[in-house]
Amino acid sequence: MVAVCTEKRLESLDHVVRCIRAGELGCASHIRVHRARALHVLWWTFDYSYNHHFLVNEATEEGLVIIHYAPKTITGMVLLRGVAEIIQESLDFATDREILDFESGVFLMDAEVYPKTPKEKSECVKRARRRLGERQYSVFHNNCDCLVSWTLSGCSYSRQAMNAKGLLLWIGICARYCIKTYRAIENIKNFFVKLYNVTGE
Repeated sequence: MVAVCTEKRLESLDHVVRCIRAGELGCASHIRVHRARALHVLWWTFDYSYNHHFLVNEATEEGLVIIHYAPKTITGMVLLRGVAEIIQESLDFATDREILDFESGVFLMDAEVYPKTPKEKSECVKRARRRLGERQYSVFHNNCDCLVSWTLSGCSYSRQAMNAKGLLLWIGICARYCIKTYRAIENIKNFFVKLYNVTGE
């Protein structure tokens, strides 16, 4: 069942800290951050804004520990280490200003099917942690939204991917084929590494 989410806009770091103190934001919270992006060519503007989703593992007044699909560096991609990887990352409110872009929009997401008890929340975080290191990113079928929705509701779904249109849709389609090509090259590389290991030459 696809979770129907409600959202609460978080206006500032102070607002985030108030939500943590009130118990609204903590272990197994779902946060969506809007990433405003646009390409300007002559008098046309092509909007390819998107939303990044992450799961909160731990929340304190000093920062968050989050689990999300993070893009790899160009070097990591060239070395065939995947285009994105599920990682756990610590955000220090005093120094990390990039991930929580309050100007573009930070939202605390909730749904009826999301876990409510501490035990259920702990199980969800454990489920997400079992996927740490995974590099099976897919723009349409296994992205950051899919990871969080699957972790919290058991249903892997991305409303953003299913409703993509315009430049964002074309970027997604191109990225999908680039990822397929990348994986094919990675498989060929792995084949030759195994062959080398077997033959010892």
